[in-house]
Amino acid sequence: MKLSNLILLSIATMAFFYIQLWNVRDVTPLYLTLLFACVAYGIYTKNINMTHIAGFILVLTALSPIIFETGLINALTPEENTLIQSSLIYGIQLLLSLLTVLMLIFRVQLSRLISQSDKIELTHFDGIFHWIYLYTSLVYLLALLEDLAFILFEMKSWTLIYDNFEGLIYIGWALCCGALLTMMICEIKSNHSGEANAL
Repeated sequence: MKLSNLILLSIATMAFFYIQLWNVRDVTPLYLTLLFACVAYGIYTKNINMTHIAGFILVLTALSPIIFETGLINALTPEENTLIQSSLIYGIQLLLSLLTVLMLIFRVQLSRLISQSDKIELTHFDGIFHWIYLYTSLVYLLALLEDLAFILFEMKSWTLIYDNFEGLIYIGWALCCGALLTMMICEIKSNHSGEANAL
């Protein structure tokens, strides 16, 4: 099966799966589990590029639920100040998403700072993940602007992003999961072809 077909099949499967759940309490742990599995598989196969790509995404993605589940945002801002609270909620998510974009764009350089491995190189997948997180950053930015317009200018009819926020983020996560699964499948195929050549 061609790589492009494999990516499309993985993305379609993950998107269908996430849409069925449509609940952040179910989807977030599954997404983090897949990221962790990809990191673990990268360590197991000694594929430092896969380990670092998935690891960077895992760390920055895991920060968001940690911040929000601990109630840090609510503790910092009074509930009656919706402007500050809204800015913090969407602003922190936007910041984490943009940090992920930067880490993925400069992934090879960051990997070389962390590790002395001579196997660190630019992969085909390095060209995919930062675009996905640019998309999620755009969703967070639009959600922030829409919420500010709602609070400051009482534009109560502007709720397109708010009404579809989870779905729009799940699309990005499904794309990321599809690319992660494809990355692991490609690694399995290359390992099998390497073993076959050795025989």
